[in-house]
Amino acid sequence: MRLFLKYILAVIIPVILAVPVGAANDGGTNSPFSFGAGARDVAMGGAGLAISDAATAPYWNASRLLGAERLTISGFHTRLYDSDVAYQYFGLAVPTLDWGCFGAGVFRLGIDGIERRDENNILLNTFDDNRLAFYFAYARQLSGFDVGLSFMMENHSLDNYSATSSPGINLSIGRIFTINSKRIKEIALAFNGRNLIRPSTDLAGEKIDDPYAVDLGLTVKIKPIIHWNNILSVSARLTKIDFVDPRYSAGLEYSFNDLFHLRGGLRDNKLSIGGGIKYKMISFDYALVNRDLGSLHLFSITTSFGQSVSEKRNLRAQLRERNFNAMMVDRLVSQNKVMIEELVQRGREQYDIGALTEAEQNFDKALFLARNNDVDTTQIYQLVLDVRKNLDDLNNERLFTQHLDSARIKMESKDYLAVGYFANQALLINPISDAAAGYLSKSKAALESIASSEEIIMKELLAIDSLIGYGQVRQARAISKSLVQFVPDDKRIQLANKKVEFEYFREMASNAYNSNNYDVALTAIDSALTYFPGHKWCLELRGRMKSKIEEVFGKKEQRVVVAAEPLSADLLKEVESSYETARKFFEKGDLSQAVLNWEKVERLAPDYQSVREYLIKAYKYVGIELYGQNKLSEAIAIWEKAIDLNPGNVEIDDYIKRTKNEIRKLNELTYDN
Repeated sequence: MRLFLKYILAVIIPVILAVPVGAANDGGTNSPFSFGAGARDVAMGGAGLAISDAATAPYWNASRLLGAERLTISGFHTRLYDSDVAYQYFGLAVPTLDWGCFGAGVFRLGIDGIERRDENNILLNTFDDNRLAFYFAYARQLSGFDVGLSFMMENHSLDNYSATSSPGINLSIGRIFTINSKRIKEIALAFNGRNLIRPSTDLAGEKIDDPYAVDLGLTVKIKPIIHWNNILSVSARLTKIDFVDPRYSAGLEYSFNDLFHLRGGLRDNKLSIGGGIKYKMISFDYALVNRDLGSLHLFSITTSFGQSVSEKRNLRAQLRERNFNAMMVDRLVSQNKVMIEELVQRGREQYDIGALTEAEQNFDKALFLARNNDVDTTQIYQLVLDVRKNLDDLNNERLFTQHLDSARIKMESKDYLAVGYFANQALLINPISDAAAGYLSKSKAALESIASSEEIIMKELLAIDSLIGYGQVRQARAISKSLVQFVPDDKRIQLANKKVEFEYFREMASNAYNSNNYDVALTAIDSALTYFPGHKWCLELRGRMKSKIEEVFGKKEQRVVVAAEPLSADLLKEVESSYETARKFFEKGDLSQAVLNWEKVERLAPDYQSVREYLIKAYKYVGIELYGQNKLSEAIAIWEKAIDLNPGNVEIDDYIKRTKNEIRKLNELTYDN
């Protein structure tokens, strides 16, 4: 009988000592492991449910596994009330890139080497009493919430007897809200439903079920001193167990420079204090807990290994962006090469039917694009040379015919001075032309037969003034050029030529200004001012044009750079959705829709991943496509969007300058005609 009594006492005493007195008002329904795990969490009175460590999360709040950035392990140990009863915990958190975080925790409560004696107090042997709890947890984020699930089982072995509970299931939900405030940094909330599937243990033929329990946790992180790197976490927890009054706990944690930590807590009207130090990936924590049977000293050490999940995600995102960027460039360059081939083919077809001007334009565009896209230009360059030679021959033939026709008409009107001018122009093109030489000979003979050249000069000067007065500047210019050729030193002719040239450039400037072609207008104004530098009309028009240019383009140059504010969760979700939608549109070949979605991302979050780089490339190739379709103004508008995002882009700036030069040449040809 005495042996049996000693046996029972040896079993019961460690268990009684192991269960905190704070659980005395739980009706005996709590697990002996309800004291908790981890010196940090215990020092805060178990109130830090919403911010518990990842390695202790399998017990406290499985959703907090998502706080693990690296493979994390933690060990916890204490001796209960100066006895040999050990209370220990080992925890593990394994984060993954895409599949959430896995965790495990093991509790041990027990004593070794219990003596077995007979009724004469003779030592027979020793035995052990161990109670284990196993927690397996998983957590991932769903719709902005951290959701965790944990499975637990308990095993009690005493000497040769053993009992294992059925599995129990706990569900945890948490969320951390970032607050844009100088003082308040975060608010963390947590819900923990314990024993949603209740574990049960069969002890000596009697089945015992663990009770349902619910935990609610709240933590507010405050920055007490604005200019220091410090955080004060204020936590509260409410626990409700079946048929037991609600229990409350509160805790504080002050962290300085994420290196030193001071903690305090209140649980079941019992105080606890503690502290910790963290260096790189190792942290050591201590807690002193006051209980009715005395004070407990608790120690835990936590360490992390490997590269963080955030770093891995960033590296993967960077690799993904590089691959997508390479794919984007390859696809766009491929499209560009197709555009070059189409321009060359179009140019060949026009060349074959004699449309040399159009063919020359297409070959020239193809050559320009080929040079900027590392395409072999040998064949295209030869085509450009061939078509330009044919164009020069055709233009010379046309001009020669025009000059001969003009000489003939002037001869009929007895304008011998003009006859000589046009005959000379024809001879410059074809020096062996008998017709041109004949007109020149006739004009000289006619002029020599006229008694006084003064009469001719006065007649032509009056004609120039009359033509200018009626707005026929180009006709006046032709007469002026012929007079200068025959009498270059006459002051009256020099003045008349000066007036004609001035009116010619002024007319060009006015027409260009009215069509909003400010580059051509400014060039023409500058040319006009070389003849009459202080001319009021020219100066006023130039001033109006500069105002217009500043009005149109000045806002782009005065972009105000504002520090980017952290994106809210909803806005970040919208940005991510638009970004991925743009990528999918691009992969399908719908560049216009991709650009629209990337533009939305750039407006909401300009620094988000590679959106600006993608937009610049997209603008570049959309502009090239428009350029190949001869939509020059639209191409410039698209390229200017790219320049607005990247002002130092030399390649796109060359595209713009080249295209503006083409537009200017086309306008000049229009004026000449």
